[in-house]
Amino acid sequence: MNDKIKALVEKRGITRICHITPSRNILAIAKGEEGILSTTRLRVDERKVFNPNDLARYDGHPDKICCTIQYPNAWYLSNKQALDAAWGDWVILMINPCYLWQMGTLFCPFNAASDHGHHIAGGLEGFKALYAPTVTDRKGRTFTRGPNHLASLPTNEQAEVLVPNQIQPVDILAIGVKDEAQAVRERQRLHMIGYSFSEIVVVSDFFKPYQLSRQVREGNTPGEWRLAPKDKTV
Repeated sequence: MNDKIKALVEKRGITRICHITPSRNILAIAKGEEGILSTTRLRVDERKVFNPNDLARYDGHPDKICCTIQYPNAWYLSNKQALDAAWGDWVILMINPCYLWQMGTLFCPFNAASDHGHHIAGGLEGFKALYAPTVTDRKGRTFTRGPNHLASLPTNEQAEVLVPNQIQPVDILAIGVKDEAQAVRERQRLHMIGYSFSEIVVVSDFFKPYQLSRQVREGNTPGEWRLAPKDKTV
């Protein structure tokens, strides 16, 4: 465990990391006892529910699980939704931030697949690089932290965290969905296999990259509406 990273996580008010996945993958995650697995760890039968783009790891780390800090990479999510429209719903798994200070976790201040993972680093310096005053990506674009930029958010919204091997089911805190209709669908799907997460959260802004980007840079917290398990509507 890296205590210095943990201290910085707490100082910045980071309460979670996020992992984006198609809704169809939730059933495989929920039915098993292993939670979220890296590409390397997925068994043959589990790999069948993923499409080739899910399994391709251009960052060179198939033993890691791609995550982001506090909010999802809404640009990536929007792109995947457009490319994979036939697959239906997508969800955002909200995860305990303890994996940020776990040994073996790696960081990249922008898209980790850039230059085949050349910019990925571990440890305290790797984590601190996510919050540099300015970050220039491989395309030469420079991102600057403004005075109102949310403290918990990396400088570049596409910064990544690469978690080794596995995320335990108990550490999946909630499922983020686009709207109430999707929340109903997800609750029903999980009910069919006798499983339910503690919370389903409607986070419409997470599916709107321009709006989410503007809010976090202006220091505003995007809205989240929690669908309590006791709700009789689902």
